[in-house]
Formats: sequence, C-alpha cells, structure tokens
Amino acid sequence: MNKKSGFTLIELLVVIAIIAILLAILMPALQRVKEQAREMACRSNLKTYGVVQMMYLDDHDDRYPSAWRSLVINEHPVGGYERYCRWHDPRYPPDGPLWSYMPEVGVNLCPSFKVLAKSEGTRHPSHDPSIPVIPQYSYSMNAWLGAKSGDSSGYCAVDSTGRGGVYKRSEITRTNSDVFFFAAENMWIRPGNSNVLNDNALCPDGRDWFGTFHSPMSGDLDTGTVNAVFVDGSSREVRSGLAPDGTRSEAEQGHEKYGWPHRELFK
Repeated sequence: MNKKSGFTLIELLVVIAIIAILLAILMPALQRVKEQAREMACRSNLKTYGVVQMMYLDDHDDRYPSAWRSLVINEHPVGGYERYCRWHDPRYPPDGPLWSYMPEVGVNLCPSFKVLAKSEGTRHPSHDPSIPVIPQYSYSMNAWLGAKSGDSSGYCAVDSTGRGGVYKRSEITRTNSDVFFFAAENMWIRPGNSNVLNDNALCPDGRDWFGTFHSPMSGDLDTGTVNAVFVDGSSREVRSGLAPDGTRSEAEQGHEKYGWPHRELFK
C-alpha cells in the first residue's frame, strides 16, 4: 500500500512564516526603489521645464512671465474661490503662458506629490471639501524672476541696496546653475511656515519654502528634499533652508539660497 506524500500543517506554517519574514524585509526596499523611480521621473519633468524656459524666453525677448501667472492666469477663477485648492481642482486646469509650451499634462506633476495627495491633499489651509483632490500641478516658479518691487502682479523683497527681482534672464548676475526656475512646494504647513502651494509663485524671501517630501527621514514628511530646475536647464535635489523645527539656517540668510538672482549676497 503506497503512502501519499505531502506537507504537514507545521511545515506549511513554517513556509508561510518564512515568506512573511522575507516580505517584511523586502517591502521597505521595494518602496525605496519605487520612490527613487518617482524622484527620477520628477527630475525628468523639471528638465522639460528647463527646455520650456528656453523656448519661452526666445519667443519673448528674454523676458520671464510673472511667476504668479506662469501656469495659472487667475488664482480666483470665480468669486469667493479658495486659492489653496487651485492646484487640485480639475474644473479649472492650468491656462498660463507657459502651458502652451508643455509637451504633455504629466510634466506638471511630481509623481511623489501625486501619490501623497491621496493622504495629505486635504491638509492645506482653508480646504473646500466640495473640491475633489485631483492634482493638476505641483511645481512653482521662483518669484524673484519675472517681477520687481512695486509690480502689481506681486514681487519678492528687495535687500538694503534696493536689489530684488529681475524681468530678464540677462539681468541675472549670479551663476545660472545656482538660481532655480521651478521647484516643488509642500501641500501642508510645517513648523515656521504656514504658506504652502497656493499659487504659481514660490517666494524664496521667507514667505514660501522648498518642499520636503522626497526621501524624508523616518517617514517625517517635513525632513526630506525636493527637486528643482535651474536657469541653466539643469535639475537636481535641493533641501529647504527651513529646518524641521521651524528654525532657519544661518547660511540661508533668511531665504532659500537658490532663489536670489544676483551675484552679490542678499544684504
């Protein structure tokens, strides 16, 4: 009489336990790989922004658009509209002057930002629950480009010598690889900064700060980095000058160091 061979219950449980342990070990590594892929896609998007910048400047006498109207012409498309919701409202897609130069819609959205919007998208100030969270864009333009003190469209602070924003690329005296064109902002407030993604302009004079959601430490979304594209068309990882506890690095001089367009330091 032949005996049927097979696994005992204990053997099956041991195999299941080993598989569970392997999954527990591999899942964090897989998540890191996925995040690295999203970061690479984000940098690729921003490189496209670098090309768009060159095309736009060539067509407009080397002059930048207003940062506040670069992707979205009107922050308040209807009366009483909550502008903090503008980035995730599909009823009013981007319509600014840079939009016609974009090769595809996805270029405007960081993949990591898109994933986070599912869990963090309603954390921004004055969220209107009637507006669905469907991200339309995640990048903002350096507000020291395309505007000067006194402009009705908005501007960043001037230093003690009167220097501030510029209209034209030719007015930038700092090394172009050290002046950012577009970068990502957070969709939620963090210590020391209550201004988040609410318009097209990232004001590096202390009002707005770079995002912090790429590769955060211990899962704390206020401790990571983001990507930025620079005036020379290059893109790379940047870290905000605002520390997780809300303090500002002395080296940043009270503003994001990659925003200032002049060779001489902000005074």
